[in-house]
Amino acid sequence: MKYIDAITGSLISVVFFIPMSIYINGVGSTPVIETLLTISSFLFAILAGFFISRLNSRYDQIRELISNEDAYFYSLFKTAKVYGKKFADDIAKSIDNYYIACFENELTDYYKHTAPYLDDLYKTLNALKGKNGDNLYANMFSILLSIELVRNKNSVISKERLTKGQWLVLICLAIVILFCLLYINTNQIFFQLIMVLVSAVLVLVLLTLRDLQNLRLGGKLMPVLESGQEVLESIGKLRYYNKTLAKKGIMEIPKEIKHYRLGLHKPGEKANVKIIDK
Repeated sequence: MKYIDAITGSLISVVFFIPMSIYINGVGSTPVIETLLTISSFLFAILAGFFISRLNSRYDQIRELISNEDAYFYSLFKTAKVYGKKFADDIAKSIDNYYIACFENELTDYYKHTAPYLDDLYKTLNALKGKNGDNLYANMFSILLSIELVRNKNSVISKERLTKGQWLVLICLAIVILFCLLYINTNQIFFQLIMVLVSAVLVLVLLTLRDLQNLRLGGKLMPVLESGQEVLESIGKLRYYNKTLAKKGIMEIPKEIKHYRLGLHKPGEKANVKIIDK
């Protein structure tokens, strides 16, 4: 099923709110309903604004951490080339496997899926211990430690989500606001138009919170993943995309990319990769 982003979801909701505004006849304005509408709108605005600010900060932090991780991996590969082509190829292979595992899993749980490939990098690097160039070895080991630090921060931050209780409060407030609007519906075109727009905005706010929580603004995983694909190109590997994720709209294959690897399997299943050459 294709992921529905906030904008698309709010536009779809208009289709449902228009008939409701037309065919549900309101009773009219009363002091109680006006007070309830004012209080619920105020609470919804405060809570939604706080949660959006919090999730947006989380989004920016994860984006920065992933960019740093990509830079560390590229630096690790460039440093490895000093030890010769074979060693650099071994490092590139482990990095390639790491990114494939990363691209096939949600950013919120990629840590455990990519851990084995980071261990491979440690094993490859440990084979150099005691050989010439100990300073360079220490530098590469330091880069791996930096990657591990970034991964741990990312893992902790990405698990910060709104609780079920917080979602319940927001949804209940939105329902109360919608009920109040329907209750005071005057059946005038102007009021019906305002009611549809306000209702669609409520849906937009809720879906924006969901998109930020899932790291999918616009329906796709954060654009920073493109820098990971560039790292693969920089180390001499083809870009990698998964067909299932592409169909769902989670991962986008740029039109200008003509030569890449396409995973025909579902994420988590046995690898079945095809090279695409358009």
